[in-house]
Amino acid sequence: MSVRKRIEANGLILIAIFMVVIYWTFDSLASGQYLTRLLIAALVIVYGIFTQALINGRKAALLEKERTQAQLIQSESLAAIGQLVAGIAHELNSPLASASSFIQTDIELIEEQPEKRPVDREVLQDLTYALKELNRTKEIVRSVLDLSRQRQTYEEDVDMNGVLEDALRVLHNTYKSMEVVIEKNYDPHLPVIKGNFSNLGQVLINVIKNALQALPDGKGRIFLSTSYNREADRVVVECRDEGGGIDPSVVRDIFKPFFTTKDVGKGSGLGLYVSYEIIKKHNGEIRVSSEVAKGTTVTIELPCRRGGKS
Repeated sequence: MSVRKRIEANGLILIAIFMVVIYWTFDSLASGQYLTRLLIAALVIVYGIFTQALINGRKAALLEKERTQAQLIQSESLAAIGQLVAGIAHELNSPLASASSFIQTDIELIEEQPEKRPVDREVLQDLTYALKELNRTKEIVRSVLDLSRQRQTYEEDVDMNGVLEDALRVLHNTYKSMEVVIEKNYDPHLPVIKGNFSNLGQVLINVIKNALQALPDGKGRIFLSTSYNREADRVVVECRDEGGGIDPSVVRDIFKPFFTTKDVGKGSGLGLYVSYEIIKKHNGEIRVSSEVAKGTTVTIELPCRRGGKS
């Protein structure tokens, strides 16, 4: 029998003894042995109270031990995953740098000597876009490495309206061929926060990209908004889509590393995990609420710098 079950069994036995003592006490009133039985009953009750207090203490200690063990296991698991991600990022860094260097050299040669190297303008645009994406991937890899090493600074003045617009520019080629309407509702007087522009940009790219991928047949609306919570002195960013939504049983696992709702090969399961870690390093919160067949909302709250909104 486990410790928890033994504690519960002892509690039931104590209750049964207490009920017998009550019956015995009332019975003594009728038999005339009142004082003797009352004294015995009082001693049993005192013993019972002491025993129950002891049981409660042991139960609380057991629960605390179980909670501590669970936290330790989770911490060790996340640390191991962090080391794995950092190792993968380190291995990707060199080939990405080489590929971007080769493409940059080809673009420069084409632009310097167009008569000797005739090339379709569309091909040149594709090369330029490929270079941009490679450089962005290098930044992501660098961010993951810095995140694992905890080296980045979080002291920049960051305008979240600007971060949103930058994320949309990066994703423009992703959604320009889709039948998507992006509706914006930005607070024009949004206060700046203290943070890291690049990392927060990566968070919003991940969030908006997920929203785009959630739209059925690439059609629908995405709502982006910013606001200021004066009471909490926090900037709030929301991204809401009209996609198929996420099952409630899945939402609680959405920020776990390597967890994904996408088909095999279409998602690494690291995007929202990295986003969660970045927001946590900004002392902020990121939440997901979703309703099947209606859509998903991602809410990010970030503390403002001193003074807040004027």
